[in-house]
Parts: sequence; C-alpha cells; structure tokens
Amino acid sequence: MSLSDLISLLRFNVSDRLKQDFVGKDQVIDLMLISAIAREHLLLVGPPGTAKSELVKRFVLLLGARKEAGDLFEYLLTRFTEPNEIFGPVNIREFQQGTFTRTIERALPQAKIAFLDEVFKANSAILNALLTILNERFFYNGLEQVAVPLISLYGATNEVPEGDELGAIFDRFLLRVRTDHVDERYFPDLLAKGWSLERERIRLGRSEALVPVLDSLDHLQIAYDALEQIALAPIFDDYREVVRQIRAEGITLSDRRAVKLLKLIAAAALLRGSNTASPADFWVLLHVWNRPEQISALQAIVGPLIERAGGQALTAERDLATLSQEVARLALRVHDQSEGRTYTPTYFGTLLHDLERLRQEILGHSAGRMSATQPQWQALVTEVERLIDAALDRLEA
Repeated sequence: MSLSDLISLLRFNVSDRLKQDFVGKDQVIDLMLISAIAREHLLLVGPPGTAKSELVKRFVLLLGARKEAGDLFEYLLTRFTEPNEIFGPVNIREFQQGTFTRTIERALPQAKIAFLDEVFKANSAILNALLTILNERFFYNGLEQVAVPLISLYGATNEVPEGDELGAIFDRFLLRVRTDHVDERYFPDLLAKGWSLERERIRLGRSEALVPVLDSLDHLQIAYDALEQIALAPIFDDYREVVRQIRAEGITLSDRRAVKLLKLIAAAALLRGSNTASPADFWVLLHVWNRPEQISALQAIVGPLIERAGGQALTAERDLATLSQEVARLALRVHDQSEGRTYTPTYFGTLLHDLERLRQEILGHSAGRMSATQPQWQALVTEVERLIDAALDRLEA
C-alpha cells in the first residue's frame, strides 16, 4: 500500500466515517488518529456515558485490529484491580521451579492498542509497570525484558489527577482531550445516529458488523516511517516561541514532551497532505493542558498562529452553552434536598471543588474578552459564584 493511499483511507474511510457516527466527537477522533500515526498516547477526560470506550473500539476495528488475536486490550481499572488482570497470570509451572514469570498472551504486554478506563485508579504496582510500557515499550516479565508491540494507549478518566504521585503516568499521555455530553443543539442528531447504531446491534446481535478499512494495524507503520521525511525546520522559530509562552502561562511542558510534540505536528502535516510542517499544524498544541481551565490560555496563544497560517479556526474550549448546562447540573447538586439523604462535609467538599474548577474555566474563557459574548460570560461567572456561596451556607448550617 502506498503512503498516499493509506492517508486517503485514514482520512475518509476511518476518520470521516466515525465523525458521521459519533456526534460532537470530531476533535477526539482527529486526536486518536494523530496519536495512532505518531505512536503516542491520548487521555480522554470526561464523565461516564460519553462514548469513550465505544469510540475507541470502533476506531481500532476500522484500523484492522483483530480482537480475537489480542490486538486490542481494554479494561476498567479500580483500586482493587490486580496486576494479573492486566499483565497476565503468573506461570504456575515456572513458579514451582523457582522462576517468576507471567503468561502474557492476550494481555496488555502483547496488545497493539489498549484502552484503560479510569486509568488513574490503578494501584502503584500496575502504574509503575505501565510507565515502562508507555515510554520505553518494554515489559519486565520476571528478569526478562520483553519488547511490547503497543502502538497507542488510550486512557479515560472522569477528571485529571492533582496529586504528585500520579504526575509521572499523567505526563506519559502527550495529549489530553475533553469529551463531554453532547450539546442540546445537537441532541436530535445524537438520538438519530445513536438509535441507528442500536438498531444495527439488535439486527446483528453481538457480532461486530464493522468491516475493517485496513487489513492490519501493521499498515500504520507506513505512516509512522514517513514522519521522518516531514520538514520541521520552517516551524522551529514559531514553535520555540509558542513553548515559551505556554510555559510563561504556568502550563508545565517538560523538555521531553516539547520534543515529542514535534512528532505529532509532523503527523498533522502528513494528514494534511504536506511534506512540510506549518503553524497550521499547531492545533495539536491546544491539547497539552494539565488542567481544563488552562485550555483558554492555550487557545489565546495558539489560535492566532493557526489562523494566520491559513489553518482552520479550532477551539478546544467548551462553548458557553455547554458551560451553562454544566452550571445547571451543579445547581441541582447544590439545591438537592432528597428525603432520607445525608449531606456530609465530604459531599459539599466535592461539590465546592467541582464548582471552583468550573469557575476557573469560565474566568479564563475567551468569551470574557469579546464584547459580543461578555454579558453571557459575566452571567455565568455570577451564577457560579452564587452557587459557591449557597453551597458554603449549607455546609456551615
């Protein structure tokens, strides 16, 4: 298969098809494809029920993953998950002979694509092994260092970690993207397409109806090899300045991540059909945030460069309508007085934490800097602050 044929299939038969099936997930799909081409990892941040696992599964099946062969490994992690469940059971026969190894067939160390839901809830034994797999692509099976064929790992979480103890694993996810509930404006489209997928499942039972676009995940190697041919020198000056501004905003961007992001910019250029990178490919930098409230700062830094280079005006911010819905959901929690329910300090502590994070996100939103949207923006700020006061009053009552 030629490179041009592969890129055409990825753009039109994989990406565009998924965008038709999943409403409001265009950026998530673009980032999944970029990550797969560049062999990097992506973190999806959002509440349950936002199609994270279904989207990843359909994506990798279109790419030619064979689940029965162990190409895809998916698991929901909890603090009770044991290493055996992720890396394979202990080989009892060898253990009886004094050697500790695992049987890794169909486990994570032999997967080409992995999806780990609630990835930060895993215990330290699992997280430490994941660090080596994600970065060095090795797994220590007993005393033997085993190369793993992992292309990309997609992690999912309800919210980003805040403790230093999870900083190392968080840093391994080069890109982070929010996946929220669909805006009410697109709800009719969501219902129509969602019901179409459900009818397909009813008609076919549990058998997978997707016809792979690629014969094998191995075809992605063609695109990966082509990245070294992408000319990056023309964007070095702009990129260096962008990294400086990002760090000046207090957004942590390690030297390791700054270098690896060049590979993602090259992948964006490749998908654009160019052998030369441009600031138009900087849209991937909208997703290097450490906390969602930093998205607005990244938008202000990167957005103008993308538009001046002729790129599509993109935004990683949640729009005001989505933020308004989030305010309404939190208001229900503030005023909830269900009979028989106990409202503990922990309940209000979590609620106040969520309200403050939303307040910070709204305060940094670009709508506050534009006269046309400033009244709506100010109304949201006022409402969130009112909810914080109401929650504090109930806590102190």
